[in-house]
Amino acid sequence: MPDEPILREKARSVIQSRKLPARRPDRIWGCGPGVGAACSVCELPVTKDELEFEIEFTHDGDNPGLDKFHLHTQCFAVWEMERKTALG
Repeated sequence: MPDEPILREKARSVIQSRKLPARRPDRIWGCGPGVGAACSVCELPVTKDELEFEIEFTHDGDNPGLDKFHLHTQCFAVWEMERKTALG
């Protein structure tokens, strides 16, 4: 896993590129073992030996649905800090 300054840069990048929203998730699934999905911040898989958060965002309008993202616990914490900074 990259160190914190690199993770912070990655988190800023995914927020700026809108790959991850800067708003609070509509639902957060607590820490549990990873399912092997790629982390939405660092892009490394979250293995079953690691803990992950799954976050969900609902959207409506022209494209209703649900977006789900998997994040390592450390990546989630860094994304939380960066999204709050982005919101000002």
